[in-house]
Amino acid sequence: MKLLAIPNFGERISPRLDYAESLHLITVEENSVIKKETIKIIPHNLLDRINLIIGLKPNVVICDGLSDLIYNKLTENKIEVIPWIHGSVNEIIEKYLNGDIQVKATKI
Repeated sequence: MKLLAIPNFGERISPRLDYAESLHLITVEENSVIKKETIKIIPHNLLDRINLIIGLKPNVVICDGLSDLIYNKLTENKIEVIPWIHGSVNEIIEKYLNGDIQVKATKI
């Protein structure tokens, strides 16, 4: 089972993880979505925002733009980061489940 975290702006991926107001949390098992929920991101301080995401314990964060600090903190905590992805959240989830979006070994 994996937990995906996707920062959103409505039904689209937020252009910047640093400023997203909410996160879609998607629980995936055997290439099927088991559960979806959306949580508000209240902290405006960047470190509090990072700690909130780390505390949710996602396996993967799929996002568009993000700072080096967030990328480094997430990967230090064994969270896979798939950056520079944009589009509708549902479209991105489908692509992830089909293996069309994968973690790249390169740093941002």
